[in-house]
Amino acid sequence: METRNKGISKKNSDNSSPKAKQTEHSAERDQGPLCDKLKTISDQAECNYTEITTLRSENAQLKRELDLLRSVVIRMDRKLSHIDDDITDLRSRSMKDNILIHNYPYTQQEDLATAIPNDIKQSLGVDVEFVRIHRNGVRPQFNDKPVTITAKLKDRNKKDEILNAQRLKKIAKQRLPFFITPQQPAPLTSARNKLFDKADSFRKQNINVKVQRNEITMPNGTKYEEEVPLISSADALQISSEEYQSLDDVVVVSTEPVQKDGSEFMAVGANIQSSDEALNIYKKTSIDPYAASCDSRILVYRFRDQSGKTIENYHDDREHGAGRRMLRYLQDNRINDVAIVLTRWMGRSHIGPARFSIMENLVCDLVNKLDDPSDAGK
Repeated sequence: METRNKGISKKNSDNSSPKAKQTEHSAERDQGPLCDKLKTISDQAECNYTEITTLRSENAQLKRELDLLRSVVIRMDRKLSHIDDDITDLRSRSMKDNILIHNYPYTQQEDLATAIPNDIKQSLGVDVEFVRIHRNGVRPQFNDKPVTITAKLKDRNKKDEILNAQRLKKIAKQRLPFFITPQQPAPLTSARNKLFDKADSFRKQNINVKVQRNEITMPNGTKYEEEVPLISSADALQISSEEYQSLDDVVVVSTEPVQKDGSEFMAVGANIQSSDEALNIYKKTSIDPYAASCDSRILVYRFRDQSGKTIENYHDDREHGAGRRMLRYLQDNRINDVAIVLTRWMGRSHIGPARFSIMENLVCDLVNKLDDPSDAGK
């Protein structure tokens, strides 16, 4: 009986063997493509991981290089600022003996070296002699205003005598046929004008301030600090990424560029109610790659604060006289609650006073756009 069972078991084993083998071979055939796919995915993942690791390494290296370049540019910008200051100081020293004579009328075959000492003696009672004297250009054809005269004094002390005598005449309200100023480099003259412009703005609002040593002293004895500080290229490069993102939300209006003899001008601005808003517009323009390449970024702003006091000022950014001229334009036309940045790319040719007319037209266009709600954000 046992033998018979074994025989039956063996027979069953032999009968099932071909089917099992067939199933096994079928499973192997089905798993083959799947294994290939899994292997391909595994190889691709390993390749992607290698590429990501390489990109991360390269990105870290580029960030280090970018940080280094940013530091170098900041350092260079500060060095250039120091060099500009040194040049201004040297020019100022070379002009210590010089005076400028304004509104001196033309005469036939004029002999300035003889005529002007006589007129200064007669008008101011000061004896002077000059090392050299000349007009600062030829007589214009379509302008009767006399060209300013530059004169170098033999005795430097005579300059103070002349200026003091002229001041006394002004206090006595005696009219002079000309007026005299000390010659200074343009940056110093511009900074001085800006200081007195701000002091005049305070006084017109019955705020009694004093100008002392190139500073404005407020009635409470504190020193005046500008509401919107000057932003240099070094300052712009140090603006954080978080602030970059917040400046993207600042809405501004811009004009079409205007070109003349190689120079290009454009204006950007917005309505404001505070100095912080004016600063944000200034920053937004300073970090714009296109505007950052310009030669000058002239800021002018004017608004009334919550107390009703007028806050107004400007930055020339080496375009001497431009900010002053634009602020006067805003004042004369009673334009308030605006901050405007004028950008200029200089060409090879000097265009003279025509640049101020172009800037005024741009300011006018921009203000008109700000008054038109349909132009907002353009």
